[in-house]
Amino acid sequence: MSILTAKIFLLTGDWFDYKGKNILRLIGTSNELGTVEIIITKNKPVFFIGRNAILNPVAKNFFRKETRLKNFELEDVDALYFNTQSALQKYDSELIEQNIKTFESDVDPLRRFLMEKFIYAQAEITGEAEKKNNIIRFTNPEIKPTIVNPEFVIASLDIETGLNQLYSIAVHLTGRKGEVKKVFMLGEQLKKTPAYISFCPTETEMIKSFIQWFNEVDPDIIIGWHVIGFDLLFLESRCNELNIPFNIARSNGKVTIRARKPSGYFANITGRIIIDGPVSLRASFFNFEDFKLETVAQELLKTGKTINPEKKKVDEIDRLFSEDKISLAEYNLNDAVLVTDIFKKTGLLELSVRRSQISGLFIDQLGMMTNAFDHFYLPQLHRKGFVAPNLRDIKTTDHAEGGYVIEPEPGIYENIVVLDFKSLYPSIIRTFKIDPYSLLMKNKNTITTLNGYKFSATHHILPDYIDELMNQRKEAVIKGDKQLSQAIKILMNSFYGVMGSYGCRFYHPDLPRAITGTGHKLLLGSKEYLESNGYKVVYGDTDSLFIKLKEVVSSDGETQGKLIAEELNNYWSEKLKSEFRVQSYLELEFEKFYEKFIITPARGSETGAKKRYAGLINRDGKKEIEFVGMEFVRSDWTKLAKEFQEELYMKIFSGEAVEDFILNTIKNLKAGKYDEKLIYRKRLRKEVEDYTKNIPPHVRAAKMLREPGDVVYYVITERGPIPIQMKYSDIDYNHYIEKQLKPIADSVLGLLGKSFDSIVGSDQMSFF
Repeated sequence: MSILTAKIFLLTGDWFDYKGKNILRLIGTSNELGTVEIIITKNKPVFFIGRNAILNPVAKNFFRKETRLKNFELEDVDALYFNTQSALQKYDSELIEQNIKTFESDVDPLRRFLMEKFIYAQAEITGEAEKKNNIIRFTNPEIKPTIVNPEFVIASLDIETGLNQLYSIAVHLTGRKGEVKKVFMLGEQLKKTPAYISFCPTETEMIKSFIQWFNEVDPDIIIGWHVIGFDLLFLESRCNELNIPFNIARSNGKVTIRARKPSGYFANITGRIIIDGPVSLRASFFNFEDFKLETVAQELLKTGKTINPEKKKVDEIDRLFSEDKISLAEYNLNDAVLVTDIFKKTGLLELSVRRSQISGLFIDQLGMMTNAFDHFYLPQLHRKGFVAPNLRDIKTTDHAEGGYVIEPEPGIYENIVVLDFKSLYPSIIRTFKIDPYSLLMKNKNTITTLNGYKFSATHHILPDYIDELMNQRKEAVIKGDKQLSQAIKILMNSFYGVMGSYGCRFYHPDLPRAITGTGHKLLLGSKEYLESNGYKVVYGDTDSLFIKLKEVVSSDGETQGKLIAEELNNYWSEKLKSEFRVQSYLELEFEKFYEKFIITPARGSETGAKKRYAGLINRDGKKEIEFVGMEFVRSDWTKLAKEFQEELYMKIFSGEAVEDFILNTIKNLKAGKYDEKLIYRKRLRKEVEDYTKNIPPHVRAAKMLREPGDVVYYVITERGPIPIQMKYSDIDYNHYIEKQLKPIADSVLGLLGKSFDSIVGSDQMSFF
């Protein structure tokens, strides 16, 4: 053994009880040492109880220690330390039966260890180390916070299959160890085989060869396209059927793959992180026509798969496996490379790393925002002298109201400026010092929110943390670190939702109500101020105001918008300082200027539809229409509907007549000129067989396919919904007129005193 110091980015962690001790295990990657395992054998799981609690004097499985901490009822508490987590859990259950309240007994021991040392997914460790199976193992090292820019070994994984048979496995390896391309193919060795292909005579030998090679190259990150729910799940299934240990974890760890309701899959592989492309893109707010690999690759990379069209893919893969295995290997590897290139283009991995470093969560736990809140807040609360309750003891009540909406006024407008409150809820928290500790200490230097909730101006935790995050984000923007800026934004915007969630140990109804209620007052107060100065507010929603300017030329819209924003900021700054004795961190900023703007009525109502509008905007000298909440931006409307809506609105914005356009669209539709634009696509939210009642059209179409996939593509025929993979020639054109064109047209024609039926005639069936 030797004494080493290393900076580690932490990938996975777990705990287990062994020989009367609670053992913590962390696995990470070091740019200098490679894979590193950290074993902690001296951990003592702990929870807290009231100092007045009388415990069984015979119990010997814990050590009771007096602390300087209090609970939220301001009662002194003691700490109970245990040798194992199972002993802690057992005794916690006994105390519940005795009606003795415990505190923080539900905090994971590994999470507590990391948070109390302020470790945010990266650590500097110093201690004795030994090398075992290509892993450097530290036992009970000194561990402290640090900053790491990790260099990973990344494996893009893709498989090709037949019916319950594995044809090939492709891996594109990149990162710290350089680039490697590898395909394991079922079959006999061929002449002139490319060096990257390894033929294996049986499926068993192919899988065993892959697992051995995979563990030798030892990737930190596994990426892919539906890599959990298809590739890894299929590999695990074949391993089980062929009695092959699916040993692709590090340090003799486990591989766990399970379904996650309502849909999707979750995988845990000790020492390795799995990132699924479509899931990560959606979570990072990317939008595509659909999330097929071909669609995303074509849009981002301007290239795609080597087998087209997609609807004949299964048959073509079967043919290639029988007739041209080299081409199948090329296709398999190309898919893996496409995924690598998409991750590089979008910065998905970099964003995940930044989010992990900011939140303290492991990369595969980034959606657990209540855990992220605990990770930051609990250690800070302890240093303020308090312990937190268990989640089971939180008293729930009605949820707080959502963001306030100023009722939209239907109409066609000119010269609309949009102003946004920048990071509204974090700014409200920052201005009025809203957080659980501040609520607890509200009688000390009290300040009051716009809607009457009281907090402490001097005793708080979260507002200072937001200050710190805001400054970090400014620096990130200056340095061009888009991933860090986005990671901070995601974390800050989660605070309101977490504090208003029943899954948060710090939940209190006054917290979300103070935030949303103040937001309501800000939006209404801004509207009143603007209208008193001669402006008309046509719509407002949560943090946005849509303001009709008095008089303006198009080139001057942005300038006036910025002046109004500055005026409002000054108004709120002075008002909050003089009336509420707080410094305002609220900032309205100019968002955009619409030359023309349409708010449509809600269906069956004369009032405006919320979150549904269209605006004509000048972008880099080119006029474009922005649609919000309309059919144009919805994935389950046809291409015909979207093109029809865009052209219809452009004609209205330009002051052109629309009658001939509508009539010609119907004529061409019935003539079959738009058949390729009539395809619906709809995502399956669960397995096809799980739909038992009210079976929607896309599920009816999916039931006709052997392998429907996640997204169903279908058309409506006179026989009903038919998947596009099947033959059809009886398209129900009247369906598309009634269900696609008519609703779009009628939503806006009423503003012109017209209707769809008045233009095309009441009897559409006989028209033309």
